[in-house]
Amino acid sequence: MDFGRIIGTAARLLILPFYRRKLRKFESLLARARSVQTRALFSKIERCRDTGFGRDHNFSGIRTLEDFRREVPLSTYADVAPYIDKVCNGHKSALFPESEKVEAFACTAGTTGRPKIIPITHSWLQEYRRSWEVWGVKAVIDRPNLAGKRWLQISGPETVDVTPSGMPIGMISAVTARFQSPLVRSFYVGPIDIANIVDPLAHYYTILRLSIGTNVGFITTITPANLIRLAEVGDQCREALIRDLHEGTLRHDLNIPEDIRRKINGAIKIKRPGRARELESVVSRTDALYPKDYWPLVLLACWLGGTVGYQSRRLRKYYGDVALRDLGYVSTEGRHTIALSDNSTDGVLAVDGSYYEFVPAEFAGGENPKVLEGHELQTGREYNVFVTTSGGLYRHDLGDVVRCNGFMGEAPVLEFLHKSGQHSDLEGEKLSSYQIARAVDVACEHSGIELESFSALPVRPQTGTPYYVLLVDARDFEDRLTLQDFLNRFDKELMAMNVMYKQKRNDLYLQKPRMRFVAPGTWAKFAGEAADRRGTGETQYKHPVLLAQGDLPDWLEVVEEIGSG
Repeated sequence: MDFGRIIGTAARLLILPFYRRKLRKFESLLARARSVQTRALFSKIERCRDTGFGRDHNFSGIRTLEDFRREVPLSTYADVAPYIDKVCNGHKSALFPESEKVEAFACTAGTTGRPKIIPITHSWLQEYRRSWEVWGVKAVIDRPNLAGKRWLQISGPETVDVTPSGMPIGMISAVTARFQSPLVRSFYVGPIDIANIVDPLAHYYTILRLSIGTNVGFITTITPANLIRLAEVGDQCREALIRDLHEGTLRHDLNIPEDIRRKINGAIKIKRPGRARELESVVSRTDALYPKDYWPLVLLACWLGGTVGYQSRRLRKYYGDVALRDLGYVSTEGRHTIALSDNSTDGVLAVDGSYYEFVPAEFAGGENPKVLEGHELQTGREYNVFVTTSGGLYRHDLGDVVRCNGFMGEAPVLEFLHKSGQHSDLEGEKLSSYQIARAVDVACEHSGIELESFSALPVRPQTGTPYYVLLVDARDFEDRLTLQDFLNRFDKELMAMNVMYKQKRNDLYLQKPRMRFVAPGTWAKFAGEAADRRGTGETQYKHPVLLAQGDLPDWLEVVEEIGSG
């Protein structure tokens, strides 16, 4: 009996009953989410009352939620940045007690500006890992055949900079992977160090070289685009991959740091001629080399919703009929929801970590907006999210908009929609990036189109009526009939989701949407420049659904513009 079967048998007999108990324990917290959240808040206040932030905000005098809200206003990163700067310079007491350990720093991917630095403390890591564990427990319970398979994680770089005190700053996916238990890490393919390969081709190729000869059953990453890129690199470089696998080598022309080459050399130098012949047979049979033909995949985990979820439609081509599960609402600041089923963008609030407050989206940015706790939300309403964490953030605006889709006990079930402020308002329609992404997704399904990437651009011509235009790669459309069908359905879906857009279209204040074909390779160059500018790596890149005219680079070439029929 091989190792995988031994682990699988052990999982069914021992691990699954243990996991079911852990899941029941989490579910019991949901029934009393309000009190669990209150306890989470006041434990943080008590722990940090003698810190610089705690003294400045009278933590010692806070006894009630009303006290907390009076002493600590809703805040943005700019409000906490001076305290974080002190921690970065080695003055931990600005935000944390002496007993707290600052393990590292994480930076955001900079979706709406330059990256922000967030302290990663031991307490925060415990909460983060606990929520991830619940996600994983449910996934394994639902799919016991995950046990015994190897796991593959595609993450951003572990170190993109260092603080003035010499501590590393990295992407949260890589930072938290470094602190995983040795048992969990033993299931992953390759060391976490490969996340530090900056060159995108070298990064994906090295991941494949280490994993293509193994029994990968589970892959996790942030966006569907990362999974698509992995599969495309494998197919495009199939001859080199098969040759390297056969000869126990790793391409010398790739930009891979020598220290990483040395670290993985033990795994690389093992020759696998038998496996190489299996892959050659796959290529001979299918004229391609896609993961669905060389891995026994059980589950893919990435974002399925928001403004990047439309890309998940392309995964079937490369990965076959494998189960898809949303990562949940996750950011550098924490894991906020836990997805509990496949093919759903909903997740229940992670109630036993950070403390959450919500402001109805229509009142966000206003003076003294009404602030709600999770149990006070209304199904179907949209909210901006504010979080208090063990990483030094208090009533911090995450800059996100979520929708409440129901409840589990007292805990809200949430769906991430888009970043706050990602709206366009040409004629009062307030069209959101989520609505645009959702309309494109429906139009793709209706027309049988798979878009690699797209961006919408509001256009106000010098003369005439304003309109929206979709920027797409011309190669995504084979004929004009399909294009017109797509644009018509896109327009119809926008009108169905946004009553003001429908009114403005009916009143002829907005023209029908149009399409601009951009030159091949445009989006790859756009993504590469964004990754270089932010220093966070290609795997953290989230393609913008909604652009402004000033966001377009000078080099962007429009091949053709076509209007709706």
